[in-house]
Amino acid sequence: MPEQTIIPTIHNLAHSQAFRILWALEEFAQAHGIKYHVKNYQRIRGPNPELKKIDTTGLGKSPILTLETTDGSPPPTIQIKPGVLIESRLILHYVHDTFGQGMWDTDPEDRARDLFFEEFGGQTIAQKSLFPMLFEVIPGSYPWPFSWFLPGLFKPVTNFFKTDILDAFRLMEDALSDEKPWFAGKRIGLSDFNMQFSMEMARQRGYFRPEKFPKIKDWFERIRGRDAYKKAMEKGAGFDLVTFGVKGGKIEDIGEIDKWNENETAPK
Repeated sequence: MPEQTIIPTIHNLAHSQAFRILWALEEFAQAHGIKYHVKNYQRIRGPNPELKKIDTTGLGKSPILTLETTDGSPPPTIQIKPGVLIESRLILHYVHDTFGQGMWDTDPEDRARDLFFEEFGGQTIAQKSLFPMLFEVIPGSYPWPFSWFLPGLFKPVTNFFKTDILDAFRLMEDALSDEKPWFAGKRIGLSDFNMQFSMEMARQRGYFRPEKFPKIKDWFERIRGRDAYKKAMEKGAGFDLVTFGVKGGKIEDIGEIDKWNENETAPK
C-alpha cells in the first residue's frame, strides 16, 4: 500500500451506526495495515455535546469521521467541511475508495445487485426496522402511569410493523445462495456493510426470526465470525440495540448482546 497520508478517526457513539464504520476500518487495517483512531462516546439523554464539538456541521450526529494529514497540511474537504465526514453510507464509500484498494469491488455481474442492496439496506430495511422500535420505545419513555398502559395501546401498531418487515426478509432470503452468499454477490461488499446496522436492530429486538430465514441467519454468522468484526466489537463502546445503553433508567455502556434474542416478539 502507498504511504498513508491521511489518518482517519471514527467518533463512535455507543450503540449506534458508527459501529459499521469502525468495522470497515478494522477490515482495512487487517488487510492493508492502515492506521486509524477510534474515540468512543457514551450515550447520554439528548445530543452528546462532545460530538457536537467535533462535527463542525453543527448536527452532532453519529457516525462522524475526521481526517488528519500526516504532513501537517490542512485536511481535505470531502463533503462540505474540511476534514469532517457524516452520513454512514457516504463514509463507507470514502473509506473504501481511500483505503480499500478494491477490496470490496464486486464482480461486474454483481455491481447492480450490490447497488440495489446498498440502497435497500439504507432505506427499506432501515425504515422497516426503525418503525416498530419507535413504537416500542416511545410509550415506555413516558412517566408512570402512562408508561404502564401506553405500550398496550401501541401494541397493534407495533405488531403491524413487525409483520410488514417480513416481505423484505423474504426478498433477502431468496437473493442469497451458495454461489452468492453475500448481499453484494460472490464477495462481501458495500451493501453488506450498509445492511448490518438495520439487520442487527431487527435481530436483537426480535423482529427477525432466524429459524424462518436460515440463509440470512448464515449471513449473520459469516459477518459476526470475521476477525475484523470481533476486533471492532472489542474496540467499540457497546452495541446493544435493545436498550441502547439504557439500564435501570440510567444510560450507560452495557456492551453487546451476543446471543440470538431468546424472547423474540415478531409474529410467527
